[in-house]
Amino acid sequence: MNKRLLVAVICFGLSACAVQEFGGRKVDPIGGARARVAIAAEYLQKGQPELAQQSLQRALELDPKSAEAYNIMGVLLERDDALVKAEQSYRKALSLNADYPQARNNYGVLLFRLKRYKEAMEQFSAAANDLSYERRETSLEYVGQIALLLNDTVKAKATFERALKLNARLTGPALELATIAFNSQDYPVANSYYQRFLRSLGKEAQSARSLWLGIRLARLSDDKNALASYELALKRLYADSAEYQAYLDSQ
Repeated sequence: MNKRLLVAVICFGLSACAVQEFGGRKVDPIGGARARVAIAAEYLQKGQPELAQQSLQRALELDPKSAEAYNIMGVLLERDDALVKAEQSYRKALSLNADYPQARNNYGVLLFRLKRYKEAMEQFSAAANDLSYERRETSLEYVGQIALLLNDTVKAKATFERALKLNARLTGPALELATIAFNSQDYPVANSYYQRFLRSLGKEAQSARSLWLGIRLARLSDDKNALASYELALKRLYADSAEYQAYLDSQ
C-alpha cells in the first residue's frame, strides 16, 4: 500500500467531530485520532512500525471507534505476519464502518494470502462496486485472479475488461486477457492485448510468463526480430524457470 493510499484512507467515512473541554482547552478526540492515524500511516510508509503502533494506540485511546485506526493496525500486523490479529483488526474496522472499501480491499488481500478465495472475492467485489473507492481497479484485478483460480474464465475475462476500462494502462489485466485469448486460440485478440501489455509495461522487464507468451505469438506471426528478442531475454533472465523449460521442450 503506497503513501497516498495510506493517507487517503483516514479521510473516509468520518462522522462529525465531538468536542470536549479539558482545563479550558477544547479537545477534538475524533480529529485528534484522525491526526494520529495519519502520523501512523507516515511511520508505516517510512518503515518505522514501532512508532506507527504507538500512534495507532494513541488514536484508539482518543477514539475507540476509529475504523481507520483499526484498518491501519491491520496493515501493520499483516506486515509483521501476525495474520490472526490482522484479521481481527480488519473485521473490527468493518464492524465499525461496513461501508469502508479500503478496509474491505485490505482484508481481501489478507484472505487471498490465506487462500480463502471465496471469502476474499466477497471483500474485493464489495470494494470494487463502491463508486467512492479510488482504487476499484485494484480490487477488480484480484477478483479476476480469484476467478481464474476457481476456473471461472468467463467471470475473469469480464472482470479484467472492466478493470481496463477504469485504468487503461494496467499491465496485469492486459496480460491475463492476452493469455485467455491465446488459450482460446483467438490469436489476433491475444496479440492485441499482448501489445497493449507491452506498451503499458514500458521499460520494465517482462516476466518469464509474459516472455513465453510473446515467443508463442511471435512464432505464429513469424516476427523473427521479436522472437529472437524474447528468446534471448527468457534465457538470460529466467533460465531456471518452468517457462524456459517449456520453451526448450517446444524446440
